[in-house]
Amino acid sequence: MNDEALESATTTSVGRGLYLLRYVSGAVSGRSPVAIVRPAPGSEPFIEVISAPGVVSGFLARPGDCLVVRAEQPGSLSVKLIRQNSGESIDATLRLEPIAVDASVAPTPARAVEPAPLRREAESGIQLRLCGHVARRGDVEVSAAQWVAGPGAPAAIEGIEIRGAFPAGVRIETQALVATNPPRWLDWASAGAFAGTRGRAMPLAGLRLRLAGEAASRYVLRADALFLGSAIVTRRGREVELVGSGAADPLVGFRLDIEPASPVVADSAPPLSAGAANSAVTEKQAASRVRVFRSSSHA
Repeated sequence: MNDEALESATTTSVGRGLYLLRYVSGAVSGRSPVAIVRPAPGSEPFIEVISAPGVVSGFLARPGDCLVVRAEQPGSLSVKLIRQNSGESIDATLRLEPIAVDASVAPTPARAVEPAPLRREAESGIQLRLCGHVARRGDVEVSAAQWVAGPGAPAAIEGIEIRGAFPAGVRIETQALVATNPPRWLDWASAGAFAGTRGRAMPLAGLRLRLAGEAASRYVLRADALFLGSAIVTRRGREVELVGSGAADPLVGFRLDIEPASPVVADSAPPLSAGAANSAVTEKQAASRVRVFRSSSHA
């Protein structure tokens, strides 16, 4: 893996209304990055992302794809690009087009997010490895914060094993929810032990992870899970639970990282004026590689 960022992300504000989000352009040559669109944290209760039937919610695979955004009140969208492979382009342009907007409500501005490269293990001192048993692929091992299957190559995950070196006084325990009828939770497995099944065609329907040990309070887990037919689920904390929206939706993507616990710092960016927020300009900072343009509505 080279030193380039594998992901890039931004947030863009939306007012109350209905919008069409188009994937306009991507890589000049080679494969374009995939885009994942979801309500930004805090906007989930009143913003809905609607994809075409049979498509994972919020997933834009290539230029030409589009989805609908329905906002009951002003809020923000999170747009993340994921490079297909190391060395390929992470540039893309998306356009947000209003279909029916409540002009009396000004959108809440959102600040662009800097690209988020995966951390280097040599700098963190943590050497977490994740091994997933994937249907029709066998065991797939990745480093911290990398996907097993995931948005770029979704496939049913039947089991997970956490390997590697952790901080002194910390261990990670895992509990797997197997998609039997009805689904059932297996016993807790410690780091280095396999949680799930192999060769039985029984995908996972959920995972629980927790930090244990005398130094566990100094760290938190960050986990992302993709369940078939749903948007990516993100959880952060000493204990996390990831379960699909359906009773037994298979887990088709998972990644995990461990990081030092730190307080959340509030965003202190100054608000934009209503006129600036509604202008037809790109909502990105110079360092961001995700470009989301807002189209003006026409009478």
